[in-house]
Amino acid sequence: MNDVEKLIKDTFLNTNNKKIKTESLTEYLTSLEKKELTLFAITQIFVDADYYNLYKVKNLSNRPKKYIIDYISNNLDKILESYIKIIMTSEINQLKLVIKNINKEVKFGHPPISIHLIDILKKFSLAKVYYDKKADSLRFFMPKEYIKIFNNSFNNKKLLEENKYNNNVYSYAESVINTYGIVTFDKLHELFERQMFKIDKNKLQHVIASMSLCQEMYTYQYDDEILLCNLEFYDEDKAIDFYENQKKDYKKYSKEDYKKISSCQYVEGLKSYKKFINYLCTNYEGIAEDINYINEFIIDDYISFAQISLTDADYAFRNNIVRMFEVDNDDVEILLKLMKDIFNEYPKWIKRGHV
Repeated sequence: MNDVEKLIKDTFLNTNNKKIKTESLTEYLTSLEKKELTLFAITQIFVDADYYNLYKVKNLSNRPKKYIIDYISNNLDKILESYIKIIMTSEINQLKLVIKNINKEVKFGHPPISIHLIDILKKFSLAKVYYDKKADSLRFFMPKEYIKIFNNSFNNKKLLEENKYNNNVYSYAESVINTYGIVTFDKLHELFERQMFKIDKNKLQHVIASMSLCQEMYTYQYDDEILLCNLEFYDEDKAIDFYENQKKDYKKYSKEDYKKISSCQYVEGLKSYKKFINYLCTNYEGIAEDINYINEFIIDDYISFAQISLTDADYAFRNNIVRMFEVDNDDVEILLKLMKDIFNEYPKWIKRGHV
């Protein structure tokens, strides 16, 4: 196991060597805390805009636990199907693997189940997830009623089409936000209409709100505007201050380029990136196997930090590249200079997409 994988496991997964007890639906739900049951139940109301049942869950956390369990049991199909609508499309096949391996020992990464999906399963109590650190294996459990509903969902064409549509809309919205750092909802809708595809404003707002339950996005009120922010803007005051100091005009991109900027595709096309990777691969045997980790934990992180503070970005870079990839201290400053060259070619949030 490399240091990056170890860090991920220690951060996201509980260590538990106990054998999982098979539970009925009632036992499973009873074992959860009220706040977990409430979160599990209300997601469907927001995803489906199910205002008919809104009054039932408005004060759900104040209801007796038995009331919440009965509500979930009576609406289980709708509740579980709502999660299919808002998880990443790529994670549906991973969820199939989870269900196929229920209550079996699964080696970490074999089959490939993302940390993000595991986090969703845990956060929304869709499954109980155990990680045996000694055996380096996972074990999942969910009631048979969950399994049946999920399996039926995998064959529901209408449900899967809704998932693809929601993912497509959210993916483009996220790519715009990652290009500018912060964008108002009205500007996002305008860019959709001009650069992406036509979409009703209320529909766009609903999809973003629903998908954000699983994918996460910071939103803040600014006068009469709603600010949609990259995850680096976890502080509202700093986000608003940054927004007020951004360049006024937006650099427009094609919808394909927005996607590239939001992923590693844009970076991978830069000469400075190729120099950075070439230096690592030339001087460190086996580093090529970790390119995806380097992209995510070194390059993407540096670019995000540097958009707000070069000092913080430099500090994190020096720390992470040594801690995660055991780079020699003598090479750190060389690599940092190459990393700065990458950032210099990258669209800047403060300049609203201008390099």
